[in-house]
Amino acid sequence: MKILLSLQVFFTSLIQSLLTVGKIVILSRFVKLPKAKSSEKEVVILGNGPSLTGFVNEHRYFLDNKLKLVVNHFADTELYESIKPEMYVINAIEFWSEGVDKDVIERRNRLIDNIIKKTQWEMSLFLGMKAKKSKAWKRIEKENKNIKVYYFNVTPVEGFEKFKMFCYKYQLGMPRPHNILIPSIMLVIKMGYKKVYIAGADHSWLQELYVAEDNTAYLNQKHFYDIKTSKPEIMKKAGKNKRKLHEILHKFYLTFKGYFDVANYAKKQGVAIYNVTKNTYIDAFERLKLQRK
Repeated sequence: MKILLSLQVFFTSLIQSLLTVGKIVILSRFVKLPKAKSSEKEVVILGNGPSLTGFVNEHRYFLDNKLKLVVNHFADTELYESIKPEMYVINAIEFWSEGVDKDVIERRNRLIDNIIKKTQWEMSLFLGMKAKKSKAWKRIEKENKNIKVYYFNVTPVEGFEKFKMFCYKYQLGMPRPHNILIPSIMLVIKMGYKKVYIAGADHSWLQELYVAEDNTAYLNQKHFYDIKTSKPEIMKKAGKNKRKLHEILHKFYLTFKGYFDVANYAKKQGVAIYNVTKNTYIDAFERLKLQRK
């Protein structure tokens, strides 16, 4: 029985590895990322979870002498110009996909306008590789010289452990990036940062998920900037249609599983990751409780 299980694991990993090679050939491109300077060792990744407001109010001091990385809709908030992040990561594929719903296009254009208008400091902006073909996103570098744009591969990597580590190291792909936190961490590791802190990564979606009487699955995705106004909505697939409950749960599964792949890779690269988010659901990274000053 053990032999059969071992063979099953081997052939599953072999097939996954071969499929990943095909995806890399089709999807991945050469990537050039900035390198961390010797004086820049620590990064704080600021997620958009509900707890971020409390983190900033109680532990603003913690951001001193560290690089700040923000994600997705952060530029739509007042906190953006106050924090002045050095790095910004966006990987919402619906923002550079064709045929998406009108509301998605409106949100994308508003975000781009805010990034261009508000960023009055030097910043590196990292976008998923497919954004390279989007005319909308090319506006940023043309209209704001403070921003340097970089692109990264989001190709999902699966298969043998050593094969995955190789692909991660050379940014050929990453664990399935079903949450922006995965590419954010993988990018700072690739750039050479050795200590990473995560704040505002609540991931408490399970308590906000339910199925209505018409069998439609709804999720209230609360953020620090809309915690009082957010409401249950369907979860779309690439900016259109709606996900069924099992599809939503599978997305969650891949996200939380992916964090363990990230944690394993970070350990092999000598990178320490600390989750300072209060009441987080993420169980892959070491927890660190901050003290008030």
